[in-house]
Amino acid sequence: MLNIVLIGLAKELPKQDEKYELHRLLCALLSQKLTTSEKLDIIENEYDIPLEDNLRKDVSVMCNLSQGIVDETKAEIILNMFENNFTVEQISLATKQSVEEVERIIKDNGLVLA
Repeated sequence: MLNIVLIGLAKELPKQDEKYELHRLLCALLSQKLTTSEKLDIIENEYDIPLEDNLRKDVSVMCNLSQGIVDETKAEIILNMFENNFTVEQISLATKQSVEEVERIIKDNGLVLA
C-alpha cells in the first residue's frame, strides 16, 4: 500500500507558534530565501536540536543542492531559448540574467554564439 503526504509550503516563513511547528521547520529547511546559518539557527534555537558537525554538513549540502537545481533549470531555459533562435538580449531580458551570464552559459554548454 502506498501512502502519500502532501504539505503545502508557504512562500514566507510561518510565525513561530506551536500549531505551526512542523510547517515552520519544513519551510525553513526548504526555503530559498534563508541562508544556511539562518536555517541552522532556527533548528538549534527554536527546536532545541543539537547541531553536530554532520548535521551542519547535511544542511549545507541540502542548501547547495537546492541552489544547484535552480541554476540548472535556469541554464536549461536559457539554452532552450537560444536553440529556438532568441537573441542573447531577448534571453537576458526574459530570464533577468545579464548578457554576460547568458553568453557564459551558452558557451559553457558547447554552443557557438553568432
